[in-house]
Amino acid sequence: MPNIAIITAAGKGVRMKEKVNKILLTLVGKTIIEETIEVFENCDAIDSIILVGNSDDIDQLKKIIEKNQYKKIKKIVEGGAKRQDSVYNGIKSLESPNDEDILLIHNGANPLVDEATILECINQAKEHGAAVAAMHATDTIKEAEDGFVVKSLEREKLWHMQTPQAIQYKTAKEAFEKAYKDNFCGSDDDVLVERLGKKVRIVDSTYDKKKITTKKDLERARLMKTCSVIGIGQDSHEFTDKEKPLVLGGITIPNENGLDANSDGDVILHALFNALSQAVGGRSLGCYADPMCKKGVTDSREYLKVVLDMVNKKDYRINNVGFMMEAKKPRLDDYEEKIKESIANLLGIGKGQVGITVTSGEELTPFGQGKAIQVFSVASLSRK
Repeated sequence: MPNIAIITAAGKGVRMKEKVNKILLTLVGKTIIEETIEVFENCDAIDSIILVGNSDDIDQLKKIIEKNQYKKIKKIVEGGAKRQDSVYNGIKSLESPNDEDILLIHNGANPLVDEATILECINQAKEHGAAVAAMHATDTIKEAEDGFVVKSLEREKLWHMQTPQAIQYKTAKEAFEKAYKDNFCGSDDDVLVERLGKKVRIVDSTYDKKKITTKKDLERARLMKTCSVIGIGQDSHEFTDKEKPLVLGGITIPNENGLDANSDGDVILHALFNALSQAVGGRSLGCYADPMCKKGVTDSREYLKVVLDMVNKKDYRINNVGFMMEAKKPRLDDYEEKIKESIANLLGIGKGQVGITVTSGEELTPFGQGKAIQVFSVASLSRK
């Protein structure tokens, strides 16, 4: 069933105290709404996007869509007086929806949401009917009346709601219709689901994915978008007794036996994959490479293309990568520069941005004893 994002951008952003809607403010080279849309545009799990905009901003939003040539945005819907009205307008605009379709209702002023959170919200909504990204409360919260504390709330049970809020279409339709029938207006979408007596699954999020509301939030988001990220990866393989070429960094080392692995065993590219994936919030190599290997794809350069696509979709560029190898053999003096050049070409960076150091490990480990090779990799990335 389709997963449909409804991105709400119909507010006024009065707390930002700017002349224009905050979603049209520049984050880092792009507007907030562009950054938000692109997270969902680049997420393979999202099939289509409905953009809900303020009537004063519709023309500007159309220009943004045309400029970026977004393929998943099916329509722009005019928002209502309140957020709930805007979301409902988006829901009513859907054409021939199925009961099991997942609606991901997301605040247009939250460009820092990541793909992992979106995917988890989708998965939990499919299983439980509704799910919401939320941040666990870290401060003690009091209930007060007339300026005096009434009681202290149990912090362990408190969560700050964020978006996306994912709801199966059938449940969302029922929840919104009941809310309007009862003349009820909720502070967010999942409270309408709660009124049906249904459970909403929490998806743990973090403070750095908080929506932009104030000028301080905007400054924080700009810092998040411009800061560098670092990933560390590791991999190791034993030498095999079978006839197999030794491949390191995409280069075949002649007259050397290969490494024991279902793939080509390129331990350098495997460590690099893990470093890049970790830097952008991805998973370990096996999660991506094992299914490819079962289909007969054993060239580790093909695995690297997967993580490079992840890096590109997250809008990062690679600053530099480094490798620390522990191995008694082979001696890489004659191949180090070729391996650097190969890695640089694969990553689309300069050869000077690739560093390799090698140690024998004084024969204290299987790697130093010539039985295997171990590689650690570090990757530094920054926003484009």
